Amino acid sequence: MASLNMGISYSLTYEEIDRVVADNRIGNYAYGYLNAQGTFIVKYVGRSDTNLKERIKHGIEDMEKDSSCRFERFKFSYATTAKEAYEKECRNYHDFGGTEGLLINKNHPDKPAGYIGSCPICEN
Repeated sequence: MASLNMGISYSLTYEEIDRVVADNRIGNYAYGYLNAQGTFIVKYVGRSDTNLKERIKHGIEDMEKDSSCRFERFKFSYATTAKEAYEKECRNYHDFGGTEGLLINKNHPDKPAGYIGSCPICEN
C-alpha cells in the first residue's frame, strides 16, 4: 500500500498551519480529507523548496476559489534539500495516481532549480 510518509493529518486552517509547521523549511505536503473510516484520502501532493508553511496555506485559497477542491486536511514532512523534496513529491505523485488523474494535480512535478536528472519513477 502506498504511503506519503508524512505522519498524522491536521485541519487545513491558517491557525493549525502556523501552529505545526516551522518557518522557512523545505518539504512536502498533501491535501485531502478523512473518509468515513478515518483514512486520509490524498487529493493533491506538492512541495516547497523555500517555505513550506506559506505554500501549504495556498490550499485554503484554492478552496475559496474552486469548490471542487475538497481540502479539509493536510499532512507534511520536512526535507533537507530541494532535490530530496522533489524526488519525494514524484514518488507521492505516482503512488497516489497523478498519472491516472486521481489527484487534482494537473501536471507532473516540476524539477527544482539546478536539478540535473529525471523523475526517479518515470524518467521525465
